Amino acid sequence: MKKAPLAEPERKKKEDKEMRMGYNWRTTLIHFAAVSGVFAGFCVTFIALILGGPVADIEIYIGGVTFGQVAVLFFGVSAALFICAAELLLHAKGFDVFSIPEPYRELLKKGCELEKKDWAEFEDEQTAQCRHIELSGKRCYNTAIFIIFGGLFFAVAPYNLLIAAVVSGLGILLESWQTLR
Repeated sequence: MKKAPLAEPERKKKEDKEMRMGYNWRTTLIHFAAVSGVFAGFCVTFIALILGGPVADIEIYIGGVTFGQVAVLFFGVSAALFICAAELLLHAKGFDVFSIPEPYRELLKKGCELEKKDWAEFEDEQTAQCRHIELSGKRCYNTAIFIIFGGLFFAVAPYNLLIAAVVSGLGILLESWQTLR
């Protein structure tokens, strides 16, 4: 069942509310994608440092699994999620009809008229698609942040368990607070 497009007064009210909140989600897509790429590079660099350092050989109890192996696993998964987040956020940008230059926007409007589509409905569909993909990207990003703190715990724990718990615990708490607010 198709959702009815928002009427013009409702659309204005919704846009005004977004502007009052001081948050323009459309302009943050590129920034999130860039930061995701930087974090992915950080994870890969950290993997190289772990494998070259003494933490790679310290066993966790008697099981044969080392702190380095677990840290590399966590940082590798985190890097993959950051790359996925960057790709999703850049893909979402393709559905953002509000950030394209005005001449291209006019061409889109004319294309809608030729296809006998309602421009407001087209904008709503594109915005919904953009937000859906953006939400998936942000979920990958936030999950990667949580996992990176887990990897940080296993990288620091061989040196000092208390510091590892404080650093990664504080990071997870602050990320949880940021995600849930």
